[in-house]
Amino acid sequence: MSENESALRTYGKVPEITTGTEVYKWFNTLDCIRVNLNENKEMKPYFYPAGPLVAYGTHADGYFWIIVDERYDIKNEDFDAIVDLINKQAIKLNIKDVPIIFSTGTPINITSASINQVSTSSVDPYLVYRRPITGGIALTIVNGGSGADGTIGFAAKRNSDNANGYVTTGHTSWFQTGLPSYQPIYGSGNQAGTVSKIGVNTDAAFIPYSNVTARIHTGGGNFVNVAGYYSGGISGMTLTKSGRASGSVTGQYIGVLTGQTIGGHYMDKIELMTTTCTSGDSGGPVYAYYNGNYKIVGIICGWTTVNQSIPATVYIPCGEVTSKLGVTPLTA
Repeated sequence: MSENESALRTYGKVPEITTGTEVYKWFNTLDCIRVNLNENKEMKPYFYPAGPLVAYGTHADGYFWIIVDERYDIKNEDFDAIVDLINKQAIKLNIKDVPIIFSTGTPINITSASINQVSTSSVDPYLVYRRPITGGIALTIVNGGSGADGTIGFAAKRNSDNANGYVTTGHTSWFQTGLPSYQPIYGSGNQAGTVSKIGVNTDAAFIPYSNVTARIHTGGGNFVNVAGYYSGGISGMTLTKSGRASGSVTGQYIGVLTGQTIGGHYMDKIELMTTTCTSGDSGGPVYAYYNGNYKIVGIICGWTTVNQSIPATVYIPCGEVTSKLGVTPLTA
């Protein structure tokens, strides 16, 4: 793995695997290291500012990925201690010479916006009043005299009682329940429910609302039916995001990480895709198109930089959204 010029340090070797089954099995096994380290909280002492760590997880290129803060003066003993923890988990999974790459990165920058930061033009297709409500259109959540502008992710039903509603990010609602949501913006006649649930250790919120439909806005006033969802991305997957500020942009899956914080809230699982996003995109759908079907992969929550300041969009994978909120995406 020495050809990775952005790496601070590399260990091990990515196995030579070619078939789809082998690739799928390898990534699942490698990601068990991330899951087990998170469950045991073994990496906790090494997070910035006490240590160098920003996040850790599995990269789309098949190696275990450690992101360290650009501001931290990482020492040999820091590398050794973190690698030792990873190797202990790898041995339990019968992985020998586990591939590990250390690279630099930055904390997540959230992409909700205050009301005066984004366009409120009534001709912007993201800002049109729409009923039934779909994914990929603007919303504003109000907290007292302040409003946060974001984007709706997708329509969903609550598993406990089959109540319909929609999903957006938790930070757009200040990680609070009981706040009113408006579509497209704050105004008379625009209220569309009240935030009822915030996911634990994730960035997702559910807003019950009966008048929703299983469609997403893909930009330019165009809508597609939601055929289902994937729990998250995987190596080689092409992804598209749709946000009220940056519109519809396509990129590639980068990887899955644990440990980043958003508004002081620890994230059990985030994923990254190439391209960046901007204020107002938060909550918007990330989706994949395959065999004629559009499927939800996650919701936008912010942006970060990795590997020598390369920008990336951060999203909450759909499996996290559904499990932490107790909801299921509606399908057409």
